[in-house]
Amino acid sequence: MKKNLWKKSEASRKHLKQKIVIGLGVILFFLISKSYGVELSGGNSAEYWLYIDQTLDSLNLKDHFEDRLKLNLNYKNLRVGAVFFYWHLSLPNRNRLLYFDYNCEYTDQIFELTWGRFYTTFAKGLCLNQYLDEDFRINNSIFGLKGTIKYHGSELSFLAGQPRNIFFEENVYKIKNDTLDRIRGVNLDTRFTLLNIINMNLGARYVRYHRPIDLTPRAFTEVFGGNVEVNFGPYQGYLEYARLLGSYPYIGGRLSGNGLLFSSALTFSGIGINFQFMNYDSIGFGGVGYRYNEVPTPIKSGTSVNRGIDELGYGIGVVYSPFNNLNLEIQHNSIKTHNNLEGILEQIGNVKYFLGENLECNFILERNKKTHIELPIEKKLEVKPIGEVTYHLENYFLDFSYEHNFISADSSNYYEHAIVLSAGRPERYQFTLRIERRNRTPVWLIPKLSQERYWIMAEVSWDISEQHNLRIRAGTEKGGIVCSGGVCRYEEPFKGVKLVLTSVF
Repeated sequence: MKKNLWKKSEASRKHLKQKIVIGLGVILFFLISKSYGVELSGGNSAEYWLYIDQTLDSLNLKDHFEDRLKLNLNYKNLRVGAVFFYWHLSLPNRNRLLYFDYNCEYTDQIFELTWGRFYTTFAKGLCLNQYLDEDFRINNSIFGLKGTIKYHGSELSFLAGQPRNIFFEENVYKIKNDTLDRIRGVNLDTRFTLLNIINMNLGARYVRYHRPIDLTPRAFTEVFGGNVEVNFGPYQGYLEYARLLGSYPYIGGRLSGNGLLFSSALTFSGIGINFQFMNYDSIGFGGVGYRYNEVPTPIKSGTSVNRGIDELGYGIGVVYSPFNNLNLEIQHNSIKTHNNLEGILEQIGNVKYFLGENLECNFILERNKKTHIELPIEKKLEVKPIGEVTYHLENYFLDFSYEHNFISADSSNYYEHAIVLSAGRPERYQFTLRIERRNRTPVWLIPKLSQERYWIMAEVSWDISEQHNLRIRAGTEKGGIVCSGGVCRYEEPFKGVKLVLTSVF
């Protein structure tokens, strides 16, 4: 027994010595690095949920913990970055995700070289769009090599690596693909001025995708195209085209697609007009639930029909300010399949009025019509008037808003309304209370919307210092479909507490 205790104490002493050596090594490293001009910066975001799982017949208390630590070490033209991520869902699910990402970057006036995990978007994303959206919890990245050569207003970029797509849905992080696909790409952007009055931007790109499921090494998929951008006085125009050539997975056979994106804006004193048009025919490429070339959508709410497979869309917006204290805005956006069987029509009107320097009034009217977008609903129409009043008093503010959503889902009619009250001092603290109610839930929609009819959520945001912020949210949330940039997911109803601590250094 004494021998076992001695072994345990000896092992604990060894671990203690290792920790002391590591700690002294870290302190010594920072002391030496500081004297040589090495700078360390970064941030950390820790999030903890304690909630009731309402998906089971019996109530089950769960917790959710995730932490993301970012570190950047800079020395002259060199930068080393690292991200430590850990997520764990409580038992009995035993779901967890742990990864360590890093990259090394060298930068000077002519050349940039990155090795490791990185994000990149070619033009507007029709050929390649691997990005990070921390708010929506989308992490589409590439691990490999990326280089950029800059010379007289031109940039030539090349990359090679393996992608990874992480997505958050139904309160669970999921790796959508197996990271065995390979991406090779090159992108050229050049900027110049014509006649000293017209600013031009021309681009061309080529991306090749190899997948393990392709029948032969020659059965790869390639996407290539170009863009032109013109800025002339009050006018801005952008046009991009992409062409996809590939093969169907498993069965083989040639696959082709096209993507066209056009946008323009005309701005004068007191008025602005913008227009956009897109035509996507089998240009979206990836797998189930993810895309390597996430394409833009004209819908402000972020909804897409099928993310670049079969979409035809446009958007028109006008902003008018007849007086300094009055802003008027209207939007008419649409995206649908080419046969018009599925689609979204979005119309938005906004009137913003400033009464003096302290009072701001905002009235919004949104109309959203969906056809075969939210299963099992065939047609859904939402008309939502929103009124908001914000009062500023020296260093404090008070905000009150009310929204009423009239919903028609096939043959069922119901409505949802909410009151939101916010008050606080910017950059110090803020309190928000949201009370929401649904008048009834149609029986056939109960599996999708649940039987709950009331939701109350309170949130406190406290800037502890310039480097630290703490947010506490407690109560119930309705859940439902939320979208960002054409990507949508279903959020489970929530009943519990969320704590988020964010730090920068």
